[in-house]
Amino acid sequence: MPTAVPTVFLLMPDVITHAAAWKAQVPFLARHFRVITADPRGNGGSDRVTDPAAYQFENVLADAWAVLDEVGSETAVLCGVCSGAGLALIMAAERPERVQGVVAINPGLRLTPPHPWWVRHDFEAVLDPDGLAAAVAEDGWARVSRQSWTQDWPGFAQFFFEQLFPEPHSTKQIEDCVGWAGPTGEVDLADEDAPPTRYGTEAAAREVCEAVRCPVLVITGSDDRCQVPERGRIVAELTGGEFVELEGSGHLPMARDPVRINLLLRDFVRRVTHVTPQTREPTAAR
Repeated sequence: MPTAVPTVFLLMPDVITHAAAWKAQVPFLARHFRVITADPRGNGGSDRVTDPAAYQFENVLADAWAVLDEVGSETAVLCGVCSGAGLALIMAAERPERVQGVVAINPGLRLTPPHPWWVRHDFEAVLDPDGLAAAVAEDGWARVSRQSWTQDWPGFAQFFFEQLFPEPHSTKQIEDCVGWAGPTGEVDLADEDAPPTRYGTEAAAREVCEAVRCPVLVITGSDDRCQVPERGRIVAELTGGEFVELEGSGHLPMARDPVRINLLLRDFVRRVTHVTPQTREPTAAR
């Protein structure tokens, strides 16, 4: 049976950052709901794991369920961004009795081809130092290569988060994310948008979305340079969910437009859990 106070699980972000990415949501949401966050493998307070096999999707999925089990939440509203949004949808499809609703922010399921800049450079190419420097100087997206990640992970993180925050005056958010970028991130961030490998095809991603039976809210930034914005619209269509597009917003609106995201989250959770509006003392679980 669900608890009297709804549980909101802000799902583990990709390993490139950790649960502090939700720092603008936790205090507000915890006034109304039980809020759970957790760090992903290899970052934050989680163990450092250098074996790439440890980051396979089955393990990430098991981690998410284990967190809910550990805190005693039989049901929850799931919220995720990018690959975390994809994970939330997969969880809802596979165990619908435990998921009351999903908020998918810039969902990372392969429902369209990726942005062209993700794939215009050979990820496995090995260049001499001068050649790599020249390629990066000509096109920053040349940093999307195994060589660049292993030789200059901080440089990639700086460039990457500058792209994820196209909004003006995002210096603080960029600094935060670069600081959180995991020391093992280069091990796990596998390809152009790191989708769960079981659902790495368009057909499989559609199958997941069509299997979701709970209410869904999709939030998409019109200037998301990580995920193609059309992917969010397709998720909403396939799940019968609500769709909200944030004009001019990038990939991480929970950091750049927290008030709007917080209100959207609060109102959605209230609707899907049929909770009477009230304020409670914060009791965020982590």
